[in-house]
Amino acid sequence: MRIIYNTSFIVQEEIEREWTEFIKRHYLAVIEEHRLCQDTIFTKVSIDQPDGKTYSLQLIFNTEEQQNHFLENWLPQLEEKIIQNYANRYVCFSSVLTEI
Repeated sequence: MRIIYNTSFIVQEEIEREWTEFIKRHYLAVIEEHRLCQDTIFTKVSIDQPDGKTYSLQLIFNTEEQQNHFLENWLPQLEEKIIQNYANRYVCFSSVLTEI
């Protein structure tokens, strides 16, 4: 059983390219460097919202402990970096999925 931490983002169109590069360099790079999860999937959603372009970032964990470690020790600082650079230019929501 794998646990998937999914975050969907709606990003203003005028920052889309800059934002995706930022996520790759400052969010995904940290996750990969510290091996915080088993796998990552970063996708663009085919159907856009009226407010911008939609992306999904899925972090796949093998255990609940691995996920909790990420959520408690890494996620706050990663989110803060995004907020510092793109406040009021995106919205997001997260959900936890369990593979069946």
